[in-house]
Amino acid sequence: MTNLTYILFVLTIFFACKQKQIKHRVPVAEVRINQLGYYPGTVKKAVVANTSAKDFALKTPSGETVFSGKLGSSSKWDKSGEELKIADFSKFSKKGKYFIYVDDLKDTCYFEISDKLYNQAFKAALKSYYFIRASSDINEKYAGVYHRKGGHPDTMCYYHPSSGIGKGYMNSAKGWYDAGDYNKYIVNGGVTVGTLLATYNFMPELVGDNFSNIPESGNEKSDLLDEIKYELDWVLTMQAPDGASYFKLSSKGFSGFLMPQKDKLERYVIGKSTASTLNFAAMTAMAARIYTGYDTVFAKKCKIAAEKAWKWAEKNPDIVYLNPKDVTTGQYSDTDFTEEFWWAAAELYLATQKKEYADYLIEKEPLMTIEIGESWRVFLGNLGSFSILLNNNKLPESLKNKIKQKLFGAADALLEKINKVPYRIPIDQFVWGSNSDIQNAAMILAYAYKFSDKQKYLDGVIETMDYIFGKNASAYSFMSGFGCKPVMHQHNRISASDNIKAPIPGMISGGPNQNKEDDISGTKFGVEYPDTFPAKCFIDNQKSYASNETAINWNAPAVFVLGFLVNTMEE
Repeated sequence: MTNLTYILFVLTIFFACKQKQIKHRVPVAEVRINQLGYYPGTVKKAVVANTSAKDFALKTPSGETVFSGKLGSSSKWDKSGEELKIADFSKFSKKGKYFIYVDDLKDTCYFEISDKLYNQAFKAALKSYYFIRASSDINEKYAGVYHRKGGHPDTMCYYHPSSGIGKGYMNSAKGWYDAGDYNKYIVNGGVTVGTLLATYNFMPELVGDNFSNIPESGNEKSDLLDEIKYELDWVLTMQAPDGASYFKLSSKGFSGFLMPQKDKLERYVIGKSTASTLNFAAMTAMAARIYTGYDTVFAKKCKIAAEKAWKWAEKNPDIVYLNPKDVTTGQYSDTDFTEEFWWAAAELYLATQKKEYADYLIEKEPLMTIEIGESWRVFLGNLGSFSILLNNNKLPESLKNKIKQKLFGAADALLEKINKVPYRIPIDQFVWGSNSDIQNAAMILAYAYKFSDKQKYLDGVIETMDYIFGKNASAYSFMSGFGCKPVMHQHNRISASDNIKAPIPGMISGGPNQNKEDDISGTKFGVEYPDTFPAKCFIDNQKSYASNETAINWNAPAVFVLGFLVNTMEE
């Protein structure tokens, strides 16, 4: 064999092996932990992947062993292709900084055992909404290095023909940018506002004034309600004269990766639908109830708008939104509005006490379940049920008891899943926004704990959030700014364009997505995923909108669950 032939042979083998590794990387022995840490008196588990070791130790940064134990039996997980063992150190509760040591593995990053574990992450998750406000400057006083000029004043938004209004424009300022893009959607705003208002409803004393350092701080009102109102002020502009809600405010296509103030694409008010109108009705009715003691005039305005929207939806119960031919921004497709009607009816009843809404709830209760899925489409029904359980009302006790039974049934099913999945999480399907599904499951467990006071549900919440902060197959902390290996290159136009190395803190990435809609084989804008196992279909790459994008509805359950843990464990 000549030298040239030999070189070509070696190169052929090298690239063949490299291509094979892209599909299934050689398993790496590694310890996966909650990179923030664990509470002293609760469940504390790490996952050790692909090791022959039988023992583990908990050590201080100086190397002192403070706890040692046996690794659990090995379990092969087909979702990640790994052999996994559990390191359980729940019996150790001394506060301090530690790392897990396993003899054939590299040391992991340090984590803490602390009774103030999530306070800063909770603050960051809530504060992230300020950074993505449209129509106003983000000032250095409140944003530090992330300050920027305001983008998209949205004072002149043209009516798209699909809006039903032929010509002209409207003022539709304020609101939050929906995700990694600069558009604003009523449907995704609905589940976000609903979840954040549920956070206040569940824990009204948790966020007071001067909590978030936002422009409204100092007004003697909750910063949480102040932040939500910034979105609701925009939402109220989106009601058409006939009571319907326009579907979205967006440009006809997505902008490039540039700062908001540099995006000069024309903005349009687009479409109407049953889904957007019922989301509008539900969140404004919920606001009418919760904001009564905050701003009476605003609350009354929300109530009138909500009832007007409901009446339109009753007359138009099956209007599906589809993008017009000249529009390519988010479609949020949905054809089943059962959950939307239920949530809207629940909030309208609680806001008005009117019999027509109570009758609707009683009639439709058999159709409702407590479940997880695409949050903007499926989780809405849960929000309605949670509101019914959490607020005093005159609904029949039999109806409320049936909802509780469904809640506990769903929570127990989630715990059963946690006990079956080696990573101790309540889902094993990884689709777009899987981290939202994970956190919404934790919300269900939190409500189950609220109405039962059973430790098993609290433990389920705690273990579920371990996954978000690093106890997962990718070994990333999925919240920017937190953990020893946080996501750094999220699909978010502001963070990608602001010339700051670290992304806006407190933002949750979408998470592993086995469908890989942005895979390099399917689009010229795609990415090359590190593996094909579902739980490993994640890449910390700015191009990866299918796994690493940020979104307001993915951050909302983070606010709720982290707030729940702070309220339950840290106060």
